Amino acid sequence: MDVTLTLADLLKLLLFLLGIGVLAYLLLILRNVNKVLGQAQSVMEANLKEIDTTIKQLPEITENVNKITKEANKMLTEMSPDLQGVVHNVNGITAKIDDVAGIVDNAGHKVTDTMDILTDTLAETALSFQFNANNIKSYIEIVKEIIEIVRDSIKKYS
Repeated sequence: MDVTLTLADLLKLLLFLLGIGVLAYLLLILRNVNKVLGQAQSVMEANLKEIDTTIKQLPEITENVNKITKEANKMLTEMSPDLQGVVHNVNGITAKIDDVAGIVDNAGHKVTDTMDILTDTLAETALSFQFNANNIKSYIEIVKEIIEIVRDSIKKYS
């Protein structure tokens, strides 16, 4: 038995097999969608009271949101000039704080410079006292020696 297949017959066979594969895949997808829908239905049935309550409260919630939005817009409109004044005051305070910080910084530099000068002056004064003390000591020793010479001279001639 010889069977002859033409190219058209071969292509038809391939298309039929491909169609069967696609149909099987679609059936799997439909089965999964059916499972998901079944689960969604069971969740809805379990929470039917809560969903119903929520749906009934939606108009009230929407009304409250609208009231809050209107009040917020009204408050922002009323507070806008005050807020601009507050921003202006904050800017002024910030500028004054910057000025005070600059003054404090300058005072710190001046105190540092003054402390440096004072330290140098105290060191020089201490050195001067030391030098003068040594000079006075030397003068006293010279006077003592002169007194001893005079005394010795007086003892010799007396």
